Amino acid sequence: MKLFSTISLILLSAIFFAGCATQRPMYSWGDYSSSLYKLKKEPNDENLQKHKQVLLKIMEDSKENGLRVPPGVYCEYGYILMKEGKSNEALSYFGLEEKTYPESAVFIQRLKSQFAKTKEQP
Repeated sequence: MKLFSTISLILLSAIFFAGCATQRPMYSWGDYSSSLYKLKKEPNDENLQKHKQVLLKIMEDSKENGLRVPPGVYCEYGYILMKEGKSNEALSYFGLEEKTYPESAVFIQRLKSQFAKTKEQP
């Protein structure tokens, strides 16, 4: 009986501690929060360019570490490019967002249509 109790205790401990194992993160957000905060607090060109670099770094780090790029990063980077007048690059990043996260398709299509409308206006 004592042997059964010991084996049971060991098995239960193993099961319990296996549940405590750390999970590999799905995304790497890098310095996104502080960069976005600075941009919203002081919206100037310097902070926008810094935020743009943070977005690029997130994409690079995600690729290097075999992680998915966090949701919205491709889209946000594309939006910044669109505001800078780099429409072809912007559309390619919108496409990457849509491909990576198909549930964003409706939002991406809306962005594309709004972009097309602003392009048509003189």
